[in-house]
Amino acid sequence: MLKTLPALSLLFLVSTGFSQQNILELRKGKKIIDRFWKGDVIAFQLNDKDWRKGDVILIQNDSIYIRPYILQFNPSGIDTARFNVEAYALADIYAMPKKGFLIDYKNGSFQFSRSGGHVHWYWVKSGWLFRAIGLGFTGLYLINGLISSELTISAGPLAIAAGVFLFGVLLKHLYKPYLRLRNKYHLEMIQM
Repeated sequence: MLKTLPALSLLFLVSTGFSQQNILELRKGKKIIDRFWKGDVIAFQLNDKDWRKGDVILIQNDSIYIRPYILQFNPSGIDTARFNVEAYALADIYAMPKKGFLIDYKNGSFQFSRSGGHVHWYWVKSGWLFRAIGLGFTGLYLINGLISSELTISAGPLAIAAGVFLFGVLLKHLYKPYLRLRNKYHLEMIQM
């Protein structure tokens, strides 16, 4: 009995310490898409369209406290710069990145990393490839016409190039690598 009392008291202290944590859940309707605990890394977009990323420090009363950090890669290794804790209300969060998209610190702000994560077919989905093909074909058509001194601006080839370019513009407009928080997606704090 004397040997089990310290083990039981230690087990009780550990279980009460972990049971007091709050959880932040990203939901689609009633389905849970992702969960965030204290110590997890979270990224989100604010109502002013700025992205934030950091370690979750505290989840409390419809607010989230994060500590932003920046990873800088250099030849001698990786440097980590950590900043002061920032607090955000859940109502201030506009969007969350989709699964597989990374948010990194580039050019003085947090933004999507095109080189990291599992961004499959980004160049096609975002319309970049179609815009490049449309502009490239138009440029090649005009240069070839000027070189051969037979430049005729006909609607056929240029209309196809314009159509490919406009298709790329449409894809860029429709491509969203984030989940907009409204009625369909929402954040919910769960008290444990």
